[in-house]
Amino acid sequence: MHYYDQHMHTHFSPDSVETFEHYLERSAGKNLITTEHLDFFSTEQASDDVIPDFDGYSAEIERLNQLYGNRILKGIEVGFTHPDKERIQKFLKDKDYDLILMSIHHNGKYGFMQLSNDDVPLENQLKEYYNLMLQGVREFKNANVLAHFDFGLRSYELSVAELRIVEPKLMEIFKEAVQQDMALELNTRSMYRYGNAHLYEYAIDLYRSVGGTLFTVSSDAHVVEDYELRFKDAFTMLREHGVDQLAVFQKQQPTFVELPQNVSAQ
Repeated sequence: MHYYDQHMHTHFSPDSVETFEHYLERSAGKNLITTEHLDFFSTEQASDDVIPDFDGYSAEIERLNQLYGNRILKGIEVGFTHPDKERIQKFLKDKDYDLILMSIHHNGKYGFMQLSNDDVPLENQLKEYYNLMLQGVREFKNANVLAHFDFGLRSYELSVAELRIVEPKLMEIFKEAVQQDMALELNTRSMYRYGNAHLYEYAIDLYRSVGGTLFTVSSDAHVVEDYELRFKDAFTMLREHGVDQLAVFQKQQPTFVELPQNVSAQ
């Protein structure tokens, strides 16, 4: 089995207009999975809930699978929040997703991508964001992958030394993730578009130190041009840290595949 990108979005997410067909053309015969957004927002936020059209999504996948040799799998990116955990479970019930990502996108008042030191001091943001993430890995046991662990810090210029302020909390998060068989995602958009590759180098060793063996590499693509964004660089990083296999998920069960050797740079 070939490794394939496991975090992508199409027009079934509100922040993308991309098509399955474009990804299928780019993916060179490999499996394809998209992870469309599910996010509930509080009344304090000027955002409508983002609830995937599962029936429409499934119908389009079924139609395209007849044309493209059953290559498309079903995925979802769940923006977890404690107040909405029951609504999340109600939505997921009886749906046949192959992969569930867990993300922490907001705190019920504002989205984390909107923040910087001018809004919330870094130390305060570190504490709140990772407290919410720990709550998520403890309560959302459906998740197969912990996505972009740095999402709430993308708007900050953050060093590893500064991230170490919350190392005990990160250790708790990764220990819980390992107990739940939750993979750690290397999100290449975070790594190379937001300049956080150094944080992922640190996280790889931390996750492994508590017994973590499940890793995914994903582009978080919202346009086809970002499909497998700089995968070669992420694979090299993993190899340098002693990782020689990745996990792929089907029917929410992981299968190990060898870390790809020959990948074209992007």
